[in-house]
Formats: sequence, C-alpha cells, structure tokens
Amino acid sequence: MDIKLQKAFKVVAVSANTNSFGLYGTVLIAQDGEAYEIALNDINKKKVADIIYLPVKNGKTDLMGGQLFFEIPRKLPPAPQNVIERVWSK
Repeated sequence: MDIKLQKAFKVVAVSANTNSFGLYGTVLIAQDGEAYEIALNDINKKKVADIIYLPVKNGKTDLMGGQLFFEIPRKLPPAPQNVIERVWSK
C-alpha cells in the first residue's frame, strides 16, 4: 500500500531579487521547526504566508519527491519556538 504523507511548510521569506540564474531565495518553516531554503523561478515563485506541502518518505521530508519545482535546497537549523509560534499563529 502506497500512502502519500505530506508535511505543511509556510513561506516566511522570499528574496526581493534573483540570483544569477533568475531564482528567488525562499525560506520555509514547518510547525515542528524544520526549515529549508529553496530557490524558485518566476513561474513557481511563492508569497510570504503561502503554505506548501512536501512529501514525507520514511519519516523524512522528501525534497525531491514533490510537485513543487525548486532548486538548490538547503536544510536550515531548526527554527526557535518563538519563531514557530509567530509564523504559524497567523
């Protein structure tokens, strides 16, 4: 049985300008504090407060298995509790 699990991440920051490849830096935080920085092109660019869902495989977020097309994923240190509360209380 193939059960598809997903984890919600909220967009907390999007760069105002692009890198040399035309990609916007985007920071995501989940309710448990898991955080990533990803790069999105103009077609897939998100806004602050957007929620995206990434698949979970074997208990871990599967950055390459989702339908959201992004590049240069980088895991960030877990967000502090006060940041999580501020982000997810809105």
